[in-house]
Amino acid sequence: MRNIVDQAPKLGEKISWFPGHMYRALRLMRDKQENIDYFIEIRDSRIPISSRNQEFDDLCQFYNKKKIIVFNKYDLSNQRVINNLVEKYTKVGIDCFSVSALKGTNMPNVNEQILKRIQGKYSTVGIWLMICGMPNVGKSTIINQLRTLIRQKSINKSEATPCTTKSIVGVKISQDPLIYLVDTPGVMIPNIQDDEVFTYKLKSLKLSLVGCIKDVIPGKEIILDYLVYVLNKYKIQKYKEYYGIKQEIKCGDDLFCFIRDKYRHYNYQTTYDMIIDDFRQGKLGKFTMDIIDF
Repeated sequence: MRNIVDQAPKLGEKISWFPGHMYRALRLMRDKQENIDYFIEIRDSRIPISSRNQEFDDLCQFYNKKKIIVFNKYDLSNQRVINNLVEKYTKVGIDCFSVSALKGTNMPNVNEQILKRIQGKYSTVGIWLMICGMPNVGKSTIINQLRTLIRQKSINKSEATPCTTKSIVGVKISQDPLIYLVDTPGVMIPNIQDDEVFTYKLKSLKLSLVGCIKDVIPGKEIILDYLVYVLNKYKIQKYKEYYGIKQEIKCGDDLFCFIRDKYRHYNYQTTYDMIIDDFRQGKLGKFTMDIIDF
């Protein structure tokens, strides 16, 4: 693993992105934890370990809160790896599911499991769910899916209306059973630190590549370098078929120049944006970057 990162041409310096609204969101989660019955943590299936935020785990463990893990963007990942991970977690008693929220894949199963856990509870004050996760892991899409599915299951359907009770603001997504949903902004790890620079940089690059960290933080050139490195590491050929590439692509500059010339881009940012967006939409191949020991 060390050689994989060390041989990458440009890794950049340490990345730290924890603006004020993330700090406030994390503080809200801590202050209002007593009102929350279940946490639903959303992760990216392409980096199911790197998109884990230890802050959420610490919060649940300290206050003895129940948590469900949802691995979103399953359709963009190595599904065999994610299936094995879900099986491994389930065996040790961790509630988790893989979904593709945009396509609705497996969302009914998540909905059923949530309803199964809350039936007959909290009939007066309702049950309160809090959605948490890093930026850009698909929280909003999952919220909309859950809202639709749970309302469809409700005996008395209700519109999603803002509510304030138990000293916390939420949205009522179901009347029977009574369920409130609390959304939170995407929260990064306050400082992606590690004793080894290698591990630190690797996690930072993975988060940047899938869009959890804004592109401008590491820079799009560095993101593209790492993308090409990952494509070559996993021997992904789909991107060559997609772009019609016959030549060998060794680094980000090789792919950048090919796309720039083929599509006659005069604005270099257009080229960077096109390649990175194509990857994030799954057009260049589907894989999971975290190495998981089973």
